[in-house]
Amino acid sequence: MAELILTVDVGNTSTTCGVYDEKGLIKALFRFKTEKQVSSEELFLKVSQFLALFKLQAKDIKGLSLACVVPPLEGLWIEVGRRWFLREVVVASYETVKIPIDLKYPAEVGADRLANALGGWEKYKTSLIIVDFGTATTFDCISEKGVYLGGAIAPGIVLSMEALFRGTAKLPRIDFSKPPETAIGKDTVSALKSGLLFGFAGLTEFLIEKLSQEMASKPKVIATGGLASVISPLSTKIEMIDPTLTLDGLFYLWKKR
Repeated sequence: MAELILTVDVGNTSTTCGVYDEKGLIKALFRFKTEKQVSSEELFLKVSQFLALFKLQAKDIKGLSLACVVPPLEGLWIEVGRRWFLREVVVASYETVKIPIDLKYPAEVGADRLANALGGWEKYKTSLIIVDFGTATTFDCISEKGVYLGGAIAPGIVLSMEALFRGTAKLPRIDFSKPPETAIGKDTVSALKSGLLFGFAGLTEFLIEKLSQEMASKPKVIATGGLASVISPLSTKIEMIDPTLTLDGLFYLWKKR
């Protein structure tokens, strides 16, 4: 079997995995809830069960490329790769992601943001703003020369919703699958939807505009992350959704190791 690479993006809310062949084609894609109280054996078993759904086995995996923003889990995933898969592990960081980083403190930038930047540059080779709708909403700017310029970090939609529920009595949980029909909510659910979805769309539009003004050339604007499909249709500035951008970046990290 051709060389297969397991890419793993460990976020605060969920962990997303993709299996790539040597040409960069995705052979398997799966996601599960991130749990902090877990062992490397449990992680290996979970991944193995998902691989089986795609008729793959642990022995088919030739390496693991990892981005982790949950420090206690990074060592466990490295152990999964080296001890259980018996394979080489590459971890995304400011030292391993070989793109120029124009920041005061490069070590502070998150592994997922660096993977996004690498994936975006390798795929599009142009000035970019990448908006990642995850637990946090991140905006990452890449110059026309492939330099990571920095960006902005805002709370994520679900995080904001959970904070609202914890701090406010009697508010119902809502479904984000579609936006409200009008901005003027006629009941509590539609008012919450308006405030959260239209509100985050407005935040997104304004930040993209401000970031674009500070970049030397007009950027292409790409959205990724779990809720990209919810907010992007409400935006006039997001040009496309690239749902696997972070994993693509991890694949390129492996190829460039």
